[in-house]
Amino acid sequence: MLTYLRIRNFGIFNDIDLELGPGLTVFTGETGAGKSMIVDAVMACLGYRTSPDTIRAGEERAILELLVSPPRHIVPELNHVLNVSQEVPEIMIQRDILPERSYMRINGKIATMSMAQSIGSYLVDIHGQQDHHSLLKPQNNLPMLDEMSKGVIDEVKREYQSAFARRQDMLMQAEELNRDASQRKREIDLLSYQVDEIDEAGLRVGEEEELRLEYRVLVSQRNLIELAQEAYERLYEGPKGLQSAYDQITQSISLARRIAGIDPAAEKTAQSVEQVLFSLEVAVDLLRDYQRGLSLEPSRLKQVEARLDLIERLKAKYGSTIDQVLEYRDVSAARLARLQGADEILRGLQEELSQIENEMKALGKKLSAMRRETSLETEKRISSVLEELGMPGARFMVVLDYQADNESGILVDGRKIRAFADGFDRAGFLFSANPGETPLPIHRVASGGELSRLMLAIKSCMEGAMSVPTLIFDEIDAGVGGKAGQAVGEKLWQLSQHHQVLCVTHLASIAAMADTHFVVTKYEKGGRTYAEVAEVGDEHRAKEIARMLSGTEIGVSLDHGRELIAEAKLHKESFKSLKQPVI
Repeated sequence: MLTYLRIRNFGIFNDIDLELGPGLTVFTGETGAGKSMIVDAVMACLGYRTSPDTIRAGEERAILELLVSPPRHIVPELNHVLNVSQEVPEIMIQRDILPERSYMRINGKIATMSMAQSIGSYLVDIHGQQDHHSLLKPQNNLPMLDEMSKGVIDEVKREYQSAFARRQDMLMQAEELNRDASQRKREIDLLSYQVDEIDEAGLRVGEEEELRLEYRVLVSQRNLIELAQEAYERLYEGPKGLQSAYDQITQSISLARRIAGIDPAAEKTAQSVEQVLFSLEVAVDLLRDYQRGLSLEPSRLKQVEARLDLIERLKAKYGSTIDQVLEYRDVSAARLARLQGADEILRGLQEELSQIENEMKALGKKLSAMRRETSLETEKRISSVLEELGMPGARFMVVLDYQADNESGILVDGRKIRAFADGFDRAGFLFSANPGETPLPIHRVASGGELSRLMLAIKSCMEGAMSVPTLIFDEIDAGVGGKAGQAVGEKLWQLSQHHQVLCVTHLASIAAMADTHFVVTKYEKGGRTYAEVAEVGDEHRAKEIARMLSGTEIGVSLDHGRELIAEAKLHKESFKSLKQPVI
């Protein structure tokens, strides 16, 4: 559950911290006091998009910190995202919001928003006022229905989705191969020309580097000949009027031998000088061989220039290196073979496509059967919860049907129907608030208050199939009052027996059911607006509920506030006693 929240420089909050506990926690206060910004802060910590406008005026950044203690059974799932200790499972999330960017840290390490969202998907479910409208969008119905049976249809749904993806890929391949024959012929001609051009060039990896080195040598032949000749003369023949190195070393050997003849200690010196002469003779031979290999051959230079020019032209067309040109050739050859064998490939695709569609047909029908079974149970459960929420006789219905598609549909039970990524089904939610009335699409019959209670009923059924430990409701009481408000409060408290529930509310009957009650107030100081959050209990809580009832904290309103708290306490005790096992 969420255990600690700190908010700094966020909206009208300067610096507040909240310790959160189990059960039902409510946040109340005047309109505009900042209650919903507490929910916004939690959402920001869980990776939701947050505007820089939320930074408190005059401050450089907003800093949000959220400490979460996940249940141990969720830790293995979380470990796919980050490492969480099984012994003391705790996650500290920090969000820094700056005017131009935003930073996320999880357990002290920089993290991405998607990581925070992944963690949040296991830990928190947030339901805001805008979520009422999701009931009015038919595309949201099937995901809601599937959520009711989460864990039951998941495996079948994954198998279907895998088959659907394979079918989509094959349809794209078939469409590509079925293009206009003249267009395919043009592409075959182009690819044939490109492959032949590269093949005729006979390129070799590393060839360009070798040619450029040879080119540098060839364009310098005259200079190399002159340099080699001068080196040879200095070593062996001797420049005009000068002795060569060979002659001078020969004379040095003669002198060294005379020295050694007088002093035997100079023998090694004489031998060393002789060794120099041997090395020089080897060098002269090598230099002579090198000279023989040098010649002015313009024809070879032209050949190298032409080859380098061809390589440059091919690189300009097919890649920046010979490696890339050859890779382009291989890809083009594979594409060419595919186009030339299109008819045969199409026949193979059609056979494989038929097999996959048969697989999809079986899986899709199985999904439909499971959903129809789920929908019957869902109708009963939601209608029952609606009765608990003060709507006796209300009916909720799920209608499942297929959508015809005579062009690219799959033949199922004698008609071609459209295949969607999540199955064949399209779901419709019907609703009737009054006994005897025919259920109609929700957008045609449900009022704002009825939408709120219907969404709470759906959420209640969803949570029975989910393991998310924390539920957050931001003003789910919109359009609800009187007995319906009392029923909503009781249902929220019942949910809190298995989940941590946080609720922003304007209804006194919901606030009275809280296990923990925070009041958000706004005040002015030094020309600035501030908001603070304080936990209230006993008499202060009764005064806040009195204010919610009539705007005053004295007299009859205060007495009524005390009565609501007392009645809520009796309801809780009665509910718990009914849940006690019979001995």
